[in-house]
Amino acid sequence: MNNELNYDYFPSLETARLKLRPLAVEDVDFFFRLLTDPKVTQYTMDEPPSDCGQAGDLIRFYLGPQGKTENRWGIINKEDGRLIGTCGFHRWDQQCMRAEIGCDLSPDYWGRGYMIEALQAAIRNGFERMKLNRIEAIVYVNNNPCIRLLERVGFQKEGRLRDYYYLNGKFHDQYIFSLLRKEVKIYSSVRRDS
Repeated sequence: MNNELNYDYFPSLETARLKLRPLAVEDVDFFFRLLTDPKVTQYTMDEPPSDCGQAGDLIRFYLGPQGKTENRWGIINKEDGRLIGTCGFHRWDQQCMRAEIGCDLSPDYWGRGYMIEALQAAIRNGFERMKLNRIEAIVYVNNNPCIRLLERVGFQKEGRLRDYYYLNGKFHDQYIFSLLRKEVKIYSSVRRDS
């Protein structure tokens, strides 16, 4: 899959309060701060980047040809033009028409409904442009805010993945959630930039 095709699948999106655009190398300082904020990473099962160089490598992965089964949008608050978080798809299996969704938001913007709005835009893009049939989310069992968020946008908990992640010398259980195309109403407030 070439880089132009990536933007066909992952264009900039717009909602009432947000703009989602592909994460850019210029976002590295924000991205590094976000991925190393203990409040944001409390339930993350990935090692945070050790410096801005590693954060930049991750952004370049999303932008490069090897990353086309993964994407990350930067979430911009239209009111002040600030980057406030990211969301995107991982492990896109085109043959099976499924992908995993992930997101993170700066704590300064928690509790205002921004991530619901961003996820609705991403979900719509997943079902319409990527032609997904199934969107999955894997969540740490104690991450109650994320669990509530997923349930609010229509995801159903399928079960518990026992000892699914190994981090810092311990195994961690995760819940798996899913949303199927046939279960979702397409969110009409999302617009794509042309």
